[in-house]
Amino acid sequence: MTILTVPDEIARRRALDPARSFIVQAPAGAGKTGLLTQRYLLLLSTVDRPEEVLAITFTKKAAAEMRARVLAALTQAASDTSPLEAHEKQTWELARRVRARDAERGWHIEENPGRLGIQTIDAFCLSLTRQMPLLSRFGAPPMIMDDAAELHRE
Repeated sequence: MTILTVPDEIARRRALDPARSFIVQAPAGAGKTGLLTQRYLLLLSTVDRPEEVLAITFTKKAAAEMRARVLAALTQAASDTSPLEAHEKQTWELARRVRARDAERGWHIEENPGRLGIQTIDAFCLSLTRQMPLLSRFGAPPMIMDDAAELHRE
């Protein structure tokens, strides 16, 4: 009997090793967000506070999609019925571990999704500068400029 596997299954398994960092590069529709969601759930199931896990991406749309998938996985994991498809089942199992951790630690993630560290690179950098305004030398909150020519001349 031959078992068909996803061509990049070994790389996907490595991405779920919590001891490794990784970057996902693949064409549209290859399952990047699903893999990142699994990785995020895996890490979330091992920490003391959800804020300890950070996922950063380039676009607000991608960050919103990932946040929605994490929350959907947590909602689906409330069911005792495991999905049949292997990838969905793995996500379900990881989400169940997070739900157990959430209950143990009193996170209340579903009621407080803002505790999930899923954001854009810009939002992450902005949060850093807001945490240390004197060191960053920003007198006012930083702004994104469409045309920075005046600032370059200055």
